Amino acid sequence: MSKKCFFLLLGACLVSFIVQMVFYPSLPETVPIHWNAAGEIDGWGSKTTLFVLNLLPVGMLALFAVIPKIDPRKENFVRHKNVYQPFAVMMVFFMIGLNWMSILAAMGIELPVTTILMLAMGIMFILLGNYMPRIRPNYTFGIRTPWTLASETVWKKTHRVGGYVFVLSGVIIVVCSFFRGWAALIGIGVLLVGTIVSSVYSWLVFREEQNHNH
Repeated sequence: MSKKCFFLLLGACLVSFIVQMVFYPSLPETVPIHWNAAGEIDGWGSKTTLFVLNLLPVGMLALFAVIPKIDPRKENFVRHKNVYQPFAVMMVFFMIGLNWMSILAAMGIELPVTTILMLAMGIMFILLGNYMPRIRPNYTFGIRTPWTLASETVWKKTHRVGGYVFVLSGVIIVVCSFFRGWAALIGIGVLLVGTIVSSVYSWLVFREEQNHNH
């Protein structure tokens, strides 16, 4: 992650926090902090919890900044920075958005939480899927299985197929976001299936490669 991107994201976190503090005195003593699969509030906390919630995007930003420096294959983060950096931006803004959902709900503004979250997740999966083949071998970002980490060929093939899986999963999640009821559970199921498919495929490719070498 470039220093410019890091400080811009840090600035976004700070601006979000300052604006939230403007509304802070008018908020009720308890604010919603969790929603169930149906989009209904099922968890509350003191409004001071907002201070903790605002640390989450900052913590995530710090993590994204540190990972390329400590990963054993950190040189590859330079090669796929055009994927890693946009992903970091999406995730930080996603966490900022979650904070604002609590603020707006506390102010009495009703939001289709499940629809918003699933739409955001679906779009992120579609975007990441399109760029997944560009991710180079590393230990912290991408489809990391014992087989992809053991072979660069397996890594490349798995991420090429994984890109299609992610895009398809994202499209299904986006479509499901417009339906109520089991939509969130279907979305979780799609993610689970996509993970299993990618993992099994990496094992099959690895086994084929081993058989070929012997």
